Amino acid sequence: MQRSKSALVLAGGGVTGAAYEIGALCAIDQILEQHSVNEFDSYVGTSAGGLIASCLANNISPRTLLSVLDSSVLGIDQLEPHHLFSINIPAALDRLRHLPDALTALVNRIATGEGATLLDLAELLAPSLPNGIYDSGALERFLRTALEQPGRSNHFTDLSRELAVIATDLDTGERAIFGHGHLAHVPISQAVSASAAIPLFYRPVRIGERDYIDGGIRGTASLDVAIEGGTELIVCINPMVPFDNRHHTSGHAISDEGIPLIGSQIFRTFIHAGLHYHIKQIRRRHPHVDIILIEPSRDDAVMFHGNAMHYHTRMDIARHAFETVAGHLQHHFSRYHELLGRHGIAISDQRLRQNLADLRTVGDDADAVRSVMIGDGALSRTPAGLAHTLAELDRLLDRMRDSGL
Repeated sequence: MQRSKSALVLAGGGVTGAAYEIGALCAIDQILEQHSVNEFDSYVGTSAGGLIASCLANNISPRTLLSVLDSSVLGIDQLEPHHLFSINIPAALDRLRHLPDALTALVNRIATGEGATLLDLAELLAPSLPNGIYDSGALERFLRTALEQPGRSNHFTDLSRELAVIATDLDTGERAIFGHGHLAHVPISQAVSASAAIPLFYRPVRIGERDYIDGGIRGTASLDVAIEGGTELIVCINPMVPFDNRHHTSGHAISDEGIPLIGSQIFRTFIHAGLHYHIKQIRRRHPHVDIILIEPSRDDAVMFHGNAMHYHTRMDIARHAFETVAGHLQHHFSRYHELLGRHGIAISDQRLRQNLADLRTVGDDADAVRSVMIGDGALSRTPAGLAHTLAELDRLLDRMRDSGL
């Protein structure tokens, strides 16, 4: 049966969101027969999803991305904190010039008896604050180096598969689709750094005469972009869901946990509601398009209580995603087998079953866990780096054999 045109749409979610998507993609890759997640016809990514999508479109496998979370491999440096958290020092120093005026205004208010509330103080000091705590320039350089390796490209027009990276134009509030139209000439690494520029956390990214921020401001996943390209099958991965805490113990309501978790719940609710409304409208307008949505369950405490920008939990999140998504795919295997079969895609859960059994066997042995997740579905005590290299070689040989080479 001829394959339908397919798209992979990846939403944002910070560092933990990227780790979740990598783990989920490793699980999805294991269930596909004769295809891989590097063989979708188009990729659409927002924020952290833009980073992952740009790598997949460059034929970098999720196994390689998993390895990059913890080591350098295949010309890609290990993703480290300095790539993500580079202090925005120039802007901070520049904005300090506003501080004397702010302090003078504060003193004048106190001297005249007006007084100043905390909100007044924040308003007076706001012009002295930088336009973002961190600078995403280090992330841009990291990705540029990875995509300039032989066999890859940092240019949308060089790719054999469609790629769109979503950002938001700060001055207009409009969605910017890098890879399309007049934004097709922008290097992929710049597009990703703009898409991932979370407001206040990262400074806006200036490209040409425009400033861009996180694409999630306009919606965490732009499925309509894929549909406009003629896609009939969409797989969407969304790491951010609100937490169902209705059965909490005394003293552990979300309101009891303080501002960080309250803010997280609000943000997740906003993102999740927008995505599901978007999907509902697409299904109504395009009933011929099948959408598979992969996201954490509403009672997934691991995904909710972890800080979205927490670097040191990345491997734990990736494993958690692999196990939960693999379990979900197994539980709904019949439905996915029938749905994907209509689009010419065959699946098998044999390797997933072996993977999950192996993960239960190795327990918390970090090296063994990595070997299982990047291996070929059979328990191996081979060092993770070698296991990855062998798995990638096996993947390339399979592609060559399927192509008749």
